[in-house]
Amino acid sequence: MMLLGNVGSKSNKKFFTKYIITGFINTLFGYFIGILNFYIFYELFGIIFVSIISNILAITFSFVTYKFFVFRTSKLFWIKEYFKIYLVYFISFILNTCVLWICIEILFFNIYYSQALSILVTVIISFYLNRNYTFKN
Repeated sequence: MMLLGNVGSKSNKKFFTKYIITGFINTLFGYFIGILNFYIFYELFGIIFVSIISNILAITFSFVTYKFFVFRTSKLFWIKEYFKIYLVYFISFILNTCVLWICIEILFFNIYYSQALSILVTVIISFYLNRNYTFKN
């Protein structure tokens, strides 16, 4: 079984492209919400609070955009999907960390190649997990 399904089909390419564009928007949102939360909450609560609240907001935003604009699932009990996306993001975090560690500590790649490879791997895996686990109809 191919990771992305029949990659050659026009509908799968369009679907994956929509996922990538939405993911880019989600990333920008996460970046800017992190900065905003830093300026609002850092002095009062510290960086751990900023990180936690920023991640909750970023994952929630990603959940909404993927659910309604990419996967368009119609499940009424969306809370189950919401918790599943947290698991997918946790797996992506672990995978990202492992790829970076292998690339930098074992293969001695520079950070630019390592980060690019890490992003490529995690985007493909998170797409597969979101399509076949989080938002599976």
